[in-house]
Amino acid sequence: MSFYETLDKITADAGIRVRAQSLEELFCKALLATFNEITDIQKVPPKEEKLLQASSELPYLLADLINLALVFHDAEGFVASKCEPVEVGQSSATVKLYGDYYDPQKHEPKLVIKAATYHDLYVKKEGDLWVAQVIFDI
Repeated sequence: MSFYETLDKITADAGIRVRAQSLEELFCKALLATFNEITDIQKVPPKEEKLLQASSELPYLLADLINLALVFHDAEGFVASKCEPVEVGQSSATVKLYGDYYDPQKHEPKLVIKAATYHDLYVKKEGDLWVAQVIFDI
C-alpha cells in the first residue's frame, strides 16, 4: 500500500512512517499501516466494528492507540481494514475500526507485531502535513 512507508534500517524491529493532511487522518493511516504490516488489509472486509479510546500526550497517544488495537488483534484476532476518526486531539483520541477476524485460510501472515514502542516515536507537523513514525517490537 502506498499510504505509508516501511522503515527497513532497524535491527530486530520494524517501523512505519505516515504522512497526512490532518491529525485525524494521520492516526487512521498509522493504525491501518500497522494492520497492513500484519496481513494484507485489502483482503479484510470491514464487517465488525471496534471503538478505541486513549488518553495521553503526543506522540505517546499514537503508540498507545496502536497498542490498544493490537490488544484486540492478540485477544480476538481482529484485523482492521477501515478507520474512522471520532475525535482526535493533542491529548486524547477516539476512533472506530472496521474489519474482520484473522483467518489463516484467507489472510496471509506478514509480521507478528508485539507492540508499538516509544523508541524514535514522533508525531509532528512538517509544513502542511502531519508526519508520524512508529517503531514496532516484533
